[in-house]
Amino acid sequence: MYLYILTLMSIGGLLASCTDNSDNTPTPPAEGYTIEVGESMTMPENEFVTKIPATNDYDPEVVKALEATENITDVKPFKLVHAFDFIQQKFITKTAYYFNYKQYIDHENPSKGWFKQQCVLSVAGKDRPTVLHTEGYDLGHTNTNRLDSIFEPTLVSVLEANCLQVEYRYHGWSLPEGYTNKFNYLNCKQQSDDLHAIVTTIKNSGIISKSSKWVATGVSKSGMTTAHYAYHHPNDMDVYVPFCAPFLTSLSDQGPSSYILTPEALGGRQQVWQSLKDAFRTYVSDKSLQAECLKLAKKDYPQQFGSGDDEKLRIELLKMLFENYYRKMSYVKLQLWQSLIPKAGDGAERYIKFIMSDQNTRYTDESGDEYERRQDFNDAMDDLKSGSTPLFLTRSGEPVKRHDPYSVQTCIDLGNFAISLEWIKDLLTDAEKNSLIEIGDPAYYGVKYDDGKFIREFLDGMKQSDCNMCFVYGMQDPWTGGRIPDDKLGKNSQILYIENGTHNDAIETYNSSERNQLFQWLHGLGFDL
Repeated sequence: MYLYILTLMSIGGLLASCTDNSDNTPTPPAEGYTIEVGESMTMPENEFVTKIPATNDYDPEVVKALEATENITDVKPFKLVHAFDFIQQKFITKTAYYFNYKQYIDHENPSKGWFKQQCVLSVAGKDRPTVLHTEGYDLGHTNTNRLDSIFEPTLVSVLEANCLQVEYRYHGWSLPEGYTNKFNYLNCKQQSDDLHAIVTTIKNSGIISKSSKWVATGVSKSGMTTAHYAYHHPNDMDVYVPFCAPFLTSLSDQGPSSYILTPEALGGRQQVWQSLKDAFRTYVSDKSLQAECLKLAKKDYPQQFGSGDDEKLRIELLKMLFENYYRKMSYVKLQLWQSLIPKAGDGAERYIKFIMSDQNTRYTDESGDEYERRQDFNDAMDDLKSGSTPLFLTRSGEPVKRHDPYSVQTCIDLGNFAISLEWIKDLLTDAEKNSLIEIGDPAYYGVKYDDGKFIREFLDGMKQSDCNMCFVYGMQDPWTGGRIPDDKLGKNSQILYIENGTHNDAIETYNSSERNQLFQWLHGLGFDL
């Protein structure tokens, strides 16, 4: 059996053991749950669930156990069709179980009542390990917006594991304050407590053996959630494996965008680095080149550049140069697009092709399988277009799309990043600089930023942790510029760097040395590899 796993590190609170063997099931939340609805808005039908037909192909004992478990409601077996099998290198269909968990609105004040938090459980075997996917968004963040199309982490197939997925509060239909513009209980601590309550309940349900190992994992914001959960509840899991998780301490942290301006992010390819820098500086300094590129953009990309003030559109195209470079570095291996980098003397056609290429572009030397796998991941990260997607009202009255509670939370306790102008700042006017560097506005959402307090406390806590934890970062990924500092690692923590890694948990792309490091580490922790 080939088990390829990713990074596990250690987090905790000066505790000898990382596993919580407590059988204390959380007290049922107070009754009185109501859905609030914003002014002039109606609560939509949850088509994420109702679109899925019933199935008779399931284990009745699992359904029986879930329905008999306190705080669990609305159990529904279904066929999950986007389960990626790492060994077979293809998507497979498996049975999974949807349910809602009656969760405290405010863990600090249970009298506030409860809300329904969406969860999904797939069962490979009672004695198999269980992967907790610490989802950072809604469960349905695919373009199909269907329950049967949600993704499981790669570690699930690697470990032939059960998988428990939990929707992040305020995302999807897990709405502590209903269909409103309120975000009073949106923060990392509340979500960590959500995970603790659900994990404790499932451990005590009898569905999974008490002796089975548990792994928490996630990618990007979901990886951040993994790490925050480890900080708040170090004994819940045997291991914690966050992928590509950044930790930002301001609303304009330039660490990620500065990182991709270094040769290190380009694999030490000094010549490629110099070519990129020259291309950026040439474009920014040549206003006539910018004008020619804008003409092409208006013609070829009318939805983005078809109308509006030319000066504003010029700035938008300049911003696109940075944003799509960020996206390429995040999701597309450098060797696939480095030939697009403009050279001295190249005209607008070459520049616009480079500027507008992004994670959705099909690159010449890219295999069909590689492209499709990336698109599956990209679909999961794109904006939803479903008419049933809940919209939250902002203070200004404009709608916030489904995944945008993340944007709200960056203005509460997560922090955010800003474009680094290091390569071209001497070529820009003050007005251009101000237009390119955007900073999140907490007042826009009616929230207050903690000035990086939580993230600093989290990082200090990591240094004191003794749980088994591995942070995994791709060397090309911009978010590696926000990685946990070496001096904040606990005694059982480690960082695994993936030489050609981008922003994902695609273990199959790791080289043999990187895989062996993971195999040996997991074997030493008692995993049957």
